[in-house]
Amino acid sequence: MITLFLKRIAQFLIIPLIVSGILCSLYIKADPFSDFKQENNYSWKYFFQGLGDLATKKLINSNINYNSFIFGSSRSAGVYACYLQHKIPKSVFFHYSDWTETIGGTYNKLKFVDSLGYKIDNVFWYIDTDCTFRNSGADKDNNHYLLIGKKKQDYLLYHFKSYYKSIFKFSPNSTDKIKILLGLPVKGEIYPNWNSDLFTNDPNHNCDTVNFANYSKSNINSKLISRIDSLKGTGFFYKRDTIQQYNSAQISENEKEILLKISEIFNKHKTNYYIVITPLYDQKKFNQSDYDILKMFFGNRLYDFSGINDITNNEYNYRDRTHFQYCISKGIIDQIFLNIDSLEVLE
Repeated sequence: MITLFLKRIAQFLIIPLIVSGILCSLYIKADPFSDFKQENNYSWKYFFQGLGDLATKKLINSNINYNSFIFGSSRSAGVYACYLQHKIPKSVFFHYSDWTETIGGTYNKLKFVDSLGYKIDNVFWYIDTDCTFRNSGADKDNNHYLLIGKKKQDYLLYHFKSYYKSIFKFSPNSTDKIKILLGLPVKGEIYPNWNSDLFTNDPNHNCDTVNFANYSKSNINSKLISRIDSLKGTGFFYKRDTIQQYNSAQISENEKEILLKISEIFNKHKTNYYIVITPLYDQKKFNQSDYDILKMFFGNRLYDFSGINDITNNEYNYRDRTHFQYCISKGIIDQIFLNIDSLEVLE
């Protein structure tokens, strides 16, 4: 009886086990999150990958002696490490950004860099009024396990489950995700296939072929103008108020603690840092009380480009309303270094 019972159990389980084995094998071979195989260059290949997660893997596997770091959200993609190295002698920059980066995400990266024994001589940091102080500054719970203190097996399981969950829910990209598992080519939104710089990790930018003259050029052309004009009045490229509006106070008590810890790391390394409050399409000025809190920790190393100004007045500087053109980042860097001797806050 026991033998028959075990036989029936085995018959009942054999198909699920075979299916599970196939799903696991396909997933590990495809390695959509770059979790298993060491890459030559950890770059953003698929839209569902985390930029900070990939950058962490790249840093772990690097033997380059970095001493300078770029932090911020995807808007920092326009900050070219090679240009900062041109501006700051003896700096060796690593671009360590993430999507919709919070203050907690930046702190975790900075703390991780410190734990690895890197010098932190220079930091260039983008602060965004729409995401840096979101959720009391909490980091993403799906970030790299070494950043958020998660067990590696939980981190790997999360990736596995989230990938198949989106397939079985028949999400809009389910077909493409199946193609990835089968090793078939994909294109379009799911496959941005960025190639980050092998040395600096600049997203979608190669420092070896950089032309700083082109870095200064705007990508405003007739096609972009036509597209943006067509979206005016739809609620996407909405009309901004001509009277200066201000953000509500955002910095929580928890975020003050995080800011204190960041300043302590800066003090430990005697870091030369530049903190930029970015120019967003909404033209809202950073809240004064929040600015005063930042100033309490970082003094006059703040550069506030928020609000109504020459950058934000030009709606064509925002190709998708969320991100400004890369040449804007070069202009910000240039303006900062024009005033670097007096360390004036730019108005």
